Amino acid sequence: MKARFEVSTEGMRALQAGREPWQLAKELVSNAWDEAITRCEVKLVSISPRKARLEVYDDGAGFTDIKDAWTLMGHTPKRGNPNVRGRFNIGEKEILSVADSAVIHTKDSKVIFPKTGGRLVRKADMIKGTKITCVLPWGNRQAEDVAKALKLLIVPKGITYVVNGDIVPSKQTYKEVSDIALDTVLQDAPGEPMRNSRRKTSIELYKTEKGMLYEMGIPIQSIECKYLVNVMQKVPLPPNRDVVRDSYLQDIYRIVLEATKEEISEPSATWVRQAVEDKEVTPEAVKAVIKQRYGDKVVLRSSDTEANERAERAGYIVVHPRALSPDERSTMQESAGLVHSSDRFPSPYSSSGEPIEEIPEDKWTDGMRHMAKYVSSVGKALINVNAKVCYYRYFRDEAAARWDGSGIRFNMAKLSKAWFDDIGEEQTGLIVHEMAHCQGNGHNWEYQKSFERLAGKAIHLALKKPEIFSIGKEV
Repeated sequence: MKARFEVSTEGMRALQAGREPWQLAKELVSNAWDEAITRCEVKLVSISPRKARLEVYDDGAGFTDIKDAWTLMGHTPKRGNPNVRGRFNIGEKEILSVADSAVIHTKDSKVIFPKTGGRLVRKADMIKGTKITCVLPWGNRQAEDVAKALKLLIVPKGITYVVNGDIVPSKQTYKEVSDIALDTVLQDAPGEPMRNSRRKTSIELYKTEKGMLYEMGIPIQSIECKYLVNVMQKVPLPPNRDVVRDSYLQDIYRIVLEATKEEISEPSATWVRQAVEDKEVTPEAVKAVIKQRYGDKVVLRSSDTEANERAERAGYIVVHPRALSPDERSTMQESAGLVHSSDRFPSPYSSSGEPIEEIPEDKWTDGMRHMAKYVSSVGKALINVNAKVCYYRYFRDEAAARWDGSGIRFNMAKLSKAWFDDIGEEQTGLIVHEMAHCQGNGHNWEYQKSFERLAGKAIHLALKKPEIFSIGKEV
């Protein structure tokens, strides 16, 4: 089929001009490492204040088809091999588009890209492998930065890698995670579309202060976790090969978390949260994060404010559900067994199925009957409610009294009958305390405000209308 398109070098140069120079240079090294080589040499020197010469040599077999030197998107067997990096057949063209001039010398051929444009193909002395030389519009500082960046590549086993005369040593692997499933892209046969696939591979981890994701030794993008993460198979990437999709990065963070769960120093870091949100994360990793973030005693805050208070008194950290993302909270609950405070510390009054002894009115003492009248009088004055009173006996309930929405329930397991014989400061204080619950649950700041308001109102009512509280003197 005749070509339907032409590529504008100027247009391609404009698209590549905004990229970091090292991102362009690394593609030449990546191409070399994809071949069966034992040596790769990089030389980068400034030749004027605003010009630099980059030379990348490898001792591989050289170009199979010289036309690949200028053909974009041509067929490459790399597309069907998950153990090599490339698939677009575009990498060296990116840097050629921004170069002032360039020469590709492979086997006995040279492809010359002069400053004036176009290309020339010439016979040349036979060399082993390929040497690509580019004159680039990079200043002294840019050239230095590119050379430093190229020394940060993770050198594959069996390859001697040299940058400006310095042999770049192999890095010491901190941990290796094997037999893990990760997304990749493969082509089954020439002419077939690339397909998404998921296959097992391994990941190498290296400790560092500034994290980076790699594809078989070639840097892709900065990442948040403090590891160099080297994926040992083809990574799904766009043509610029400098970013992965969010779901893939989440998988990477999950794998790193699972491998380093006992040593996470920042358990609330964004990358850890993203890893916990992953549906495939292991329960052990989630439990480790919970322990390091909150300790051994932690529950989710519930609507049962008394349960929250019981949890806090027992030394638990009570986490508000909004402090976690929905996915993070769901994973912690389903995978690690994180429960609400009401599940761990249920109200003894409402949670057990044990019978609660209600004390019938004909068993009330005179003091208990008098208390019912007093509660009604105070309720009408303070909260405009004809508050009812009932009495029960339940030893598992730690509360002496409870506001039930329309009145006060007194627990005779905590209060003696004699407590009701004299209505004074203690009795009135407990009544105001319970009535304050009509506007604030539990004992949070809303409740405290409600209690303060009612206490103040009670004092002023006692001064202005003492008859409201005089019933408390009748025994």
